[in-house]
Amino acid sequence: MRSLGVFILSVFLLTVVAATTAAAGQSTLKILAPWQGHGQVFKVAPNKVKVVGSFDGIMYIDNGKGDLDAAVFMCPGTEYINLDTKETRIEADCIITKATEKNEKEKIAYATLTAKGTVGSFDGDFKINGGEGAWKGISGGGKVSIRTALGDIAVNKKTGEIINKAAGLAVWPALNVTLP
Repeated sequence: MRSLGVFILSVFLLTVVAATTAAAGQSTLKILAPWQGHGQVFKVAPNKVKVVGSFDGIMYIDNGKGDLDAAVFMCPGTEYINLDTKETRIEADCIITKATEKNEKEKIAYATLTAKGTVGSFDGDFKINGGEGAWKGISGGGKVSIRTALGDIAVNKKTGEIINKAAGLAVWPALNVTLP
């Protein structure tokens, strides 16, 4: 389903936040994150499905340099879709990491994403909940928009399992990040 794209966008945002370790203090970042996602779809009511999956990608930070240029993210989460209205809601946890030099501490940030919208287009909140290594004590948050560009569904005829794959773009127009 296209809502998986929203999960992927969340992952990108988390990655961008993790990439902001250039110096202690507050920063406002504009982040673009293409993502890819996959998951399983379960019908949980006559007009409702639940998508359990994850999305991941690379967060690219506008005008970023050094640690602020890019980060990698992954967001496992859940999406509910009303089949009648096409309304959706998503909840995901995100892990953002940044490659480190040989003698540097690891850089990991954690965030939560909640979003609502219609299939293929979500808007919501992104909150940074802390980190580890060089990003221990990181905080912040902001709005995120997630769009799904491609979606595909396949059914395993033997098991009845429905597999969903999607790709899209996540945008954080002004993500506020505070580094310790």
